[in-house]
Amino acid sequence: MGYTKNITKGLLVLFLFSIAISCTKDNNSSDDPVIPKTMDEMVIGNDFNWTAALKGKLNISFNNPNNVSTEKEIINIINNNDEIVKRAKITNGTVNFDITLPQNATYYIHFPVTGDKMPITTTGDIEMQLGTTIPDTVVNKSKTIKLDDITSCTTCDNPMVNAGAEFPAINSGFSITHQNNIPGWETTASDHRIEIWRSGFQGVPAQEGNQFFELNANMVADLFQELCLEPGSTIKWSVWHRGRSGVDVAEVKIGATVASAVALQVMTDGNNSWGYYSGSYTVPEDQETTFFVFSSVSSAGSASVGNFLDNFEIECDFDGDGVPDDEDDDPGNADVTYVSYFPTSGKQVVAFEDLWPSTGDFDFNDLTMSNKVKINKDNNFNLLSADFTISIDAIGADIHNGIGMMLYKENGDAFNDNIIATITGDAVLDEDNSNGIILTNDVFEAISEYYQNNGVGPTATPDTLKFTVTFNSNAEEFIPELYIFRSFDRSYEIHRSNFPATEAMDNTLFNTIDDKGNYKTENGLPWGLEIILEGDYKSPKERVDMLKAYPEFREWATSEGTQNTDWYLSPVEENVVDIFSKK
Repeated sequence: MGYTKNITKGLLVLFLFSIAISCTKDNNSSDDPVIPKTMDEMVIGNDFNWTAALKGKLNISFNNPNNVSTEKEIINIINNNDEIVKRAKITNGTVNFDITLPQNATYYIHFPVTGDKMPITTTGDIEMQLGTTIPDTVVNKSKTIKLDDITSCTTCDNPMVNAGAEFPAINSGFSITHQNNIPGWETTASDHRIEIWRSGFQGVPAQEGNQFFELNANMVADLFQELCLEPGSTIKWSVWHRGRSGVDVAEVKIGATVASAVALQVMTDGNNSWGYYSGSYTVPEDQETTFFVFSSVSSAGSASVGNFLDNFEIECDFDGDGVPDDEDDDPGNADVTYVSYFPTSGKQVVAFEDLWPSTGDFDFNDLTMSNKVKINKDNNFNLLSADFTISIDAIGADIHNGIGMMLYKENGDAFNDNIIATITGDAVLDEDNSNGIILTNDVFEAISEYYQNNGVGPTATPDTLKFTVTFNSNAEEFIPELYIFRSFDRSYEIHRSNFPATEAMDNTLFNTIDDKGNYKTENGLPWGLEIILEGDYKSPKERVDMLKAYPEFREWATSEGTQNTDWYLSPVEENVVDIFSKK
């Protein structure tokens, strides 16, 4: 009896134990995600480029209900302080930027003609909404600007009046009216009549706004405006012209009087589209007033038919490079007009492990560098030169490495030809690679005193390498790729995974040990990272895994860059090195 009771009790205990085991298995089923605690436990898709940035092509079109002229106008990328970080010119109603921006700051697309701006939250195709009203600055087309050490080119606030024939407003069709009714404009016609068309009349759209002039009103005559421009100053002018019944021809004249004005441009256009004309004019020192004159030469119709005009614009151009001061990044320099940067704003940080093709400790402090490039361009956006500033922030390894750089097209492709003319400063041409640069063959020889900045060796304010590249005339927009190589074996290179090895590389090293052929492990882990940020990046201490230095890095990596995009702002302070407190 007692034996039977014991058997029964034992079976009951076994049954309860099995239930407990079963519940435990259910709570830790294979369907539950395994949270990696270290870098080498992560599995990342092979397409991830290990770059923390808002990066790519921005293609902008416009929703433009008031027909504000966008063609040939400049559009900007600006920061929160309204500082311009990049410019481009609108062509055929669209504008394109290649951008590399930090994700820990806000940037905007800015159209200065109307003042509209919109935040940049993504790359790809974007439609920008322009204002619902046309500001006076658009109607009057007056861009006067006072810059340090630059004199305003006008002696009155608004030298151009009624630049696009918007006044007086007409409801439909056209109007031929006395010049006294047209603000700003006069005519040499004996009847003193000036003709204005409403946009869309007879199928002709205004180039800007709602109205435009027809130069040939009741007879062949000149249309002119007297402006108060400062003697000795240089201005840029522009205007749009179109034929009415066919090909019409008119001249742009400028001078001290209507009679003495000299023809500076001949405008010849058919009736299918508006033609754009522009030029520069330097006001003579003794010329108190300046006349801008539009003169009819011929028309496809009768003497009272032809030569449409719209959107006349006057802008200051102190250095005479053909670009107005408010669009000129260096308005006192006739050679340099536009300035852009790589990255577009902020700075680039690249961080390497240097034991490739073996994995290391994933602290990415074997060599950490910060990079900022200022790019100088002429008035046609052609590259002239670039000034590089590269800070050697951390040297966490004892291995001697050199620093190299390659210049690639913005899409990452190699240039067909050499674009580099000369290099001056702390770098030299790479004799083994077209468009290659050698910053140093040994990073320890490039610094003024020994430091590591990795929490083990000595710390110091980082040394900086500075050099200038001048370009050949075939140069295009570029991206710089920083990489490292063995000081005593040039054929041993380490690149970020989205860049190829150079011609100097020993390709037999690929697919050996931990490498799977593209500077990534089988789990998709890299030997190099890129971070674009505003502010400073703190390297992990020696042998401190990235996930312990930056816990938010885990979700950023496993989401392949879609989550925790500013993970670099949240370090565990005792696990990183703060070298910037020394500055």
